[in-house]
Amino acid sequence: MLVVSGSWVPSLWGDEAASIMSARREWESLVALLGTVDAVHGVYYALLHVWVDLVGASPFAVRLPSALAVGAAAAGLYLLVRRRADRWVALVAACVFAVMPRVTYVATEARSMALATAIAVWTTLLLLRLLDGPARRAWWVVYAIGLAAGTYVFLYAGLLILVHVVVVVHRMARAGASSGGAAGRLHPFAFTWAGAALLAAPVAVLAIRQREQIAFRGQQDIVSLASVLVSPWFILPAVAAVAWTLMVVGVVTGVAHRHDATWSGRRELLVLAGAWVVLPAAVLLILTALVTPAFTPRYLVVSAPGVAILIAVGCSALPRLVPRVAAVAALVALAVPAYVDQRTPYAKNGRTDWQAVSAAVAELAEPGDGIVFDGQVRPSRRPRLAMHVYPEGFRGLVDLTLIRPHHETDGLWDVTAPLADVDHRLDGIDRVIVVSRSARGVDADVAVLHDAGFEPIERRALPSDTVTVFGRDGR
Repeated sequence: MLVVSGSWVPSLWGDEAASIMSARREWESLVALLGTVDAVHGVYYALLHVWVDLVGASPFAVRLPSALAVGAAAAGLYLLVRRRADRWVALVAACVFAVMPRVTYVATEARSMALATAIAVWTTLLLLRLLDGPARRAWWVVYAIGLAAGTYVFLYAGLLILVHVVVVVHRMARAGASSGGAAGRLHPFAFTWAGAALLAAPVAVLAIRQREQIAFRGQQDIVSLASVLVSPWFILPAVAAVAWTLMVVGVVTGVAHRHDATWSGRRELLVLAGAWVVLPAAVLLILTALVTPAFTPRYLVVSAPGVAILIAVGCSALPRLVPRVAAVAALVALAVPAYVDQRTPYAKNGRTDWQAVSAAVAELAEPGDGIVFDGQVRPSRRPRLAMHVYPEGFRGLVDLTLIRPHHETDGLWDVTAPLADVDHRLDGIDRVIVVSRSARGVDADVAVLHDAGFEPIERRALPSDTVTVFGRDGR
């Protein structure tokens, strides 16, 4: 209930529009799209396609799978930590994970990251089971499929294999030091990882072929101290400060107790969590620096379970119950403003307001009016997408600049033309609704309207977009 509450309130935004528009395509059209772009999201789009057919595409409906996935991840994390530590540590890890600002953010988003995080948690729980003793061959198959499935749902989840390598090698090294050799047990893991990598290879190859779709990030200054230490999991600096303090306490105490048998399970958790936090971030930063833009802070939410484990172990290192409870309470209290803000109407992507745009157009427009959208902003902010995710307000309007709808192409978006190239479509139209986002984004279209005898008669300024009604002959 925590992450589901208010999930329908924020306006849907560009990435979610891509999910919904792709999920609504016919299967043949979806396959054509994935052959050109967004293959890394193909499995998620296919799952959402089935889900939308069953329950519809309202904001609540399309975001519900992410909220359920966060709940599943929290439950799995509790069981995972419980295999190596007491109930209190496991409970803190699950609770901290569930209230972490980036986690509560992805819980209200129709994208694949929450589902991939849940798969990562349960696959890691299975890893610990396989480490703890003999298991049926079926579980090894499930483990390999889980690693591959996480990669298909969200490409960066494939980095979990590196995390698991560290955990297994660490366990084998400890076993070898204490018993004179247990390296032979590494072979089934290596074989399983190779199988998972082979299963995931097709989506990795497609991702490399389609890497130009994120090339624009190379022009963005996305790597900074805040984007590495704060944005991926905490969003708010105050939350990050408390969290990192507890994480450091946990690591330092674990090192200090390296010969303490009572810390054996927690030390193993520290190795797992440390690798889970550090390795995916390091790989993405190195790729960004040397190969291609790959680092985006919010994508590291797949490492949030590792962060929660480190925090929980840090709390357990505090000397008494009262400081432990106070530390968790402080973390939760500091996260509340982010939780509340994420459930306000304009919380997404620079105050996206498409729900309000649809309502304003429904109020101002009349059947048969034309409509023109600002196309000069980046795709995730184009107001045209409001028509696809909140279609109720646009029914009965004439889409003046549409050349080819998205579902008839192998691309994500509609193909449109400048109004100047299709100005003959104004014949018989006496009113045109113009929706703009950027300062000068519709100047050329407005000039065409002026030349055709249209003048602005009403204007509605919204938090990010502006809806203007143009009429001809005083109408």
